[in-house]
Amino acid sequence: MQNYQNHHVDLTNCDTEPIHLIGRIQPHGFLLVLDQNTLQVEQASKNVGEYLPLTLEEVLGKLLEDLLSPEETTFDPTQTGTHFLSMSGIPFIGHLHKTEAKLILECEPSAPYPDAEKMRHNILLCQLHNQLNHLYTLEEVAEAVAHTLRTILHYDRVDITQFDQEWNTDVIAESREEHLQSFIGHHFPATDIPAPARELLLQKHVRQIPNANAQAVEIYPYFNPSTGAPTNILRSELRNPSEIHLEYVRNTGVAATISFSIIVKNKLWGVIACHNVEPTYIDVWRRQLCDLVTKTFANVITTLQEKRDQEQFTQYKEAERALVQHLNSGLSMSEGLFHQKPTLLDITESHGAALLLDGTLTTFGNTPSEEETRNLIQWLSEHVHDGVFCTRHLSAEWPAAKTITKVASGLMALEISRYNQEYLLFFKPEIKETRVWAGNPEKPMASDGLQIHPRKSFEKWEEVIKGKSRPWTLNEIEITQVLLKDLIAIRLRNQTAELQNLNQELLLNADQLRNRNAQLEDFAYIISHNLRSPLSNIQGLYQFYKEEPGEENATYAMESVKRVSDNMTETINDLNVILKTHLVQQLPNEEVSLAELIQKETQNLAATIEQTGAQIVPELEVSSIYMPKLYLESILHNFISNALKYRSPDREPVVKIRSWRTGKTLHLSIEDNGLGMDMERVGDKLFGLYKVFHKTEQSKGLGLYLTMMQVKALGGTITVDSKLGEGTTFTVHFDQIGYSSASR
Repeated sequence: MQNYQNHHVDLTNCDTEPIHLIGRIQPHGFLLVLDQNTLQVEQASKNVGEYLPLTLEEVLGKLLEDLLSPEETTFDPTQTGTHFLSMSGIPFIGHLHKTEAKLILECEPSAPYPDAEKMRHNILLCQLHNQLNHLYTLEEVAEAVAHTLRTILHYDRVDITQFDQEWNTDVIAESREEHLQSFIGHHFPATDIPAPARELLLQKHVRQIPNANAQAVEIYPYFNPSTGAPTNILRSELRNPSEIHLEYVRNTGVAATISFSIIVKNKLWGVIACHNVEPTYIDVWRRQLCDLVTKTFANVITTLQEKRDQEQFTQYKEAERALVQHLNSGLSMSEGLFHQKPTLLDITESHGAALLLDGTLTTFGNTPSEEETRNLIQWLSEHVHDGVFCTRHLSAEWPAAKTITKVASGLMALEISRYNQEYLLFFKPEIKETRVWAGNPEKPMASDGLQIHPRKSFEKWEEVIKGKSRPWTLNEIEITQVLLKDLIAIRLRNQTAELQNLNQELLLNADQLRNRNAQLEDFAYIISHNLRSPLSNIQGLYQFYKEEPGEENATYAMESVKRVSDNMTETINDLNVILKTHLVQQLPNEEVSLAELIQKETQNLAATIEQTGAQIVPELEVSSIYMPKLYLESILHNFISNALKYRSPDREPVVKIRSWRTGKTLHLSIEDNGLGMDMERVGDKLFGLYKVFHKTEQSKGLGLYLTMMQVKALGGTITVDSKLGEGTTFTVHFDQIGYSSASR
């Protein structure tokens, strides 16, 4: 007899078997399907007459209150769960749950729970708790739990299994009779517990098969009369197991099984699978006690995982902080991540890493070749749209990876910029291990020509793992994402700094351009201003000769014109040298003789000096200065010419030129006995452009402005001491200027 009408199940479709619609139950109890509102019986298992003094026909259509014993006052059908109840004067353990618009009430005979057994179970729990307080590894805890459950159940074998990422199960602990084969370290393929069964384990934590060879009992009618469909009994205590599963159990050589789901953080972590060679019924008290032990075990797993994960994550986090410190200290990405301790590999269990950034590929550890890595990144950018991509079987995702499985069976790829094909990659090598299976997982079925059956062999079978790496842990995935965020932040900060530096360079270049333009203006002023006096001097010599022509005057005039012309040529040549450099660099420093410059200016101003009877008196403690000659010449020219230009009409001009030093400061002063100025009235306007304070024919208001600009360019300052009607002294101060001294 089949579990379904018009639905056949074998290994070809067991992964989609609708086990919630199975229409049969196991015979160690009976089942009623009630209307949720009226509590009328709509369906019942055909064995109801074996437990109640009523036939199936007498039960169908009755109200629940008509089936309950008259003295039953404690049972509340609105409260789901496990209850004591009495029907027709017979005590039962009732299991009540809702499914869609129906209530499922399942009853099994009420079993006594003697005080002595309660005490024994309590002692077992206390002993287990004491053990757990002194155990620190998962395997030790699991073994203690397995022994405790076998003591409670009196079963032949208790195996504690854990699911891997592909839903294969690993036996991590075991308690068994000595004559039975051990399954410790064995693996069972995912096909042994298909997806519907795993969903059942997640919802129904305890599943018992007291007798795998028992005759199942049909639910009648199969289709619910009010819905026209089979009733969902997935969470039923008595629901008959899948026929494929029953055949599988019988193939293992056992007759009774009970399983307890290990739920860790609301996820199916594993199963405690208990097997007995002979049929055995486990009463509700022991089932609940074992379920409590299992939930305690799940809590311990959570604690162990959190402790282990926290310790590992703390280790990874310290390494990640050190990597960020490397980068914050100014090291490049490749230097900071790959060539300092710790390295990038210290934040995962990977054996190699690669970083492609700004077109440059940097690798470290065991990695594919550069060409293979770039091909991998090309594939990632075209086919992977998640920011983080993890696989332990890269060749299954990217067939070209079959040639690099030794170093890159596992890949974790973090996208920096898919558009620019920039990635951070971590590689894990192929696992070098042999996995022991309980039977060949590649041949899980047999056929009799009519239908496909579960495998019958559970003998030790070894598989060499190929093409797969160890899995990536949540800690590895999380810490690498933390690092990636920090790397992007550092990169953005560095790019911002680079932009700021570039902006500073642009501003500096703009300042340099403005300075060069100012220098060009200075040179234009120098040409117009410094050459004006020699030209005026030439005109004066011509006028002198014109008024008193003669051989002696002609000789004097021509010699003077020659000297002035030579000086003009020298000045123009100096300007040409500078202009040819396009003012790309600062003016060249050179050792300049103050006496020679004073003599040159005296020659240039000879006509004025002759006409006015002026005296030029050098008093030089410092004889030479190391600075741009053109600027110093211009400064002297402006001050001396101004002293002659603004002379007093009441006395002959006397211009004293002094140089001295105090510490590292050089002082150069030009003192005259001319008109002088009212400094309170002149104030800070003295060096303004086109500012004139004495009206003369040659006053342009340009010389002092130009002089101040030149002194500032040389890093100097000017102080002025002047009294109206007595004269003026201009003193220039240069700090840390090279010079030579000489005695007068």
